[in-house]
Amino acid sequence: MWTKTKSLLLSRILTVVVAAVFVMVACVLPLIVEFYDHISEPLGLIKGDIFIPFCTGLYAAVALALSALFFLHKLLDNINKEIVFDSSNTKCLRVISWCCILAAVDFFILCLWRYIFAMPAVMALMLGLIMRVLKNVFEKAVEIKSENDFTI
Repeated sequence: MWTKTKSLLLSRILTVVVAAVFVMVACVLPLIVEFYDHISEPLGLIKGDIFIPFCTGLYAAVALALSALFFLHKLLDNINKEIVFDSSNTKCLRVISWCCILAAVDFFILCLWRYIFAMPAVMALMLGLIMRVLKNVFEKAVEIKSENDFTI
């Protein structure tokens, strides 16, 4: 039978697996950029060599993704410990949202070289906005919980 505990464990395992995939991708990122440069059309405002800007931008995106995954794992760990409506969880959601928004900015900059990065930029921005809304909801829930804790 599928339980909340098993679901939470699966989420934590998937978080670690995705982080491992990002680390592996980071190890071969220059090869990926080089391959992409050979197969893609130079459709963007800036023409010319994409190796350094893409490696820099994509390493920044990997760093942001790993940061977001770290705080997601921390949030899941708190939930596992039954620490739900706590300011530390609000902080985790805030950091995750900023990681997504900064990744969106990073991808929009990469759009200068290749327009294809517009879609990941929009998706990262949407995810960042959704995380901001969730952060605000959690923040309000923490506030209500703290008020209830002081009420007799």
